[in-house]
Amino acid sequence: MKKLAAVVMLPVRKEFTSRTMSITHILFSPYMKEELNMKVKYLLNKVILIFFAVIVGSSSAYAIPTLQLDIQGGKYNTLDETIFATGSSFALYALLLPDSSSTLTDTYYISAALSPITTPPGGNFGSFTFNGTVVSVTGDMRYGTPPLESYLGKDPGDLSKHGIFDTYFTEFKFQFSGSNMTQAYNSQDDAGQGPTSYSNGDKMYYQSFQVDTSLLAAGYSIHFDLYNEKLGKGTGDIDVNKFAPFSHDANSTTTVPEPTTMLLLGLGLIGLAGVRRRMNK
Repeated sequence: MKKLAAVVMLPVRKEFTSRTMSITHILFSPYMKEELNMKVKYLLNKVILIFFAVIVGSSSAYAIPTLQLDIQGGKYNTLDETIFATGSSFALYALLLPDSSSTLTDTYYISAALSPITTPPGGNFGSFTFNGTVVSVTGDMRYGTPPLESYLGKDPGDLSKHGIFDTYFTEFKFQFSGSNMTQAYNSQDDAGQGPTSYSNGDKMYYQSFQVDTSLLAAGYSIHFDLYNEKLGKGTGDIDVNKFAPFSHDANSTTTVPEPTTMLLLGLGLIGLAGVRRRMNK
């Protein structure tokens, strides 16, 4: 009986082994390996993309910088990563979420810089008004990079150029008031919102400035940065201590030419088009 059982079971074992080997061969064939690798890679890429989307989304929505600028009714330009005014007269807000390096009692500065970059000699580019002070563009400004200091050389403690400097600029000195409180918000996510009544949670402080750039020369604007300062290492050297991220700075709207200027420009373009047609005949 044992021999018979062995004889009867032998084909079964061979058939089972054959099927197992056949399945194993299919699973681990070069084609199936490639298919599995592609699916695994696809799933891994998807997981990585979801992970980074969550991280970036969270940081954008919840990370509030210590210093920010905002413009009432302004619009955020994602290309320049700057808040732009929608008119020539507007309220500019400096915002502070205090920490150990930027306290409520510190002295702060807003730099107002001519944009696009202009090099000496400055010329006449009109004027703008900052909180009632009329500033002659280039005439009341200094060429270089903030902060204003008696040490004129460029040093690592200066504000980064970030596509704005070196150009003509001036500074406005101020302090935040403990009575000007607002609900904390991120001006990059909620550009143009401006301060709101504080109720609970994170608290920020703000200072407002009235700006008018209607008398600027056509094609120019004023760029604003916010920072506090510290003493540098050299004699007369002042360095920027903490500054608003360049994704949270502000800019006036670019002055557009007057209708008469636009008309003359249009006539000139029409004239050029006529000359070109004659040359092509």
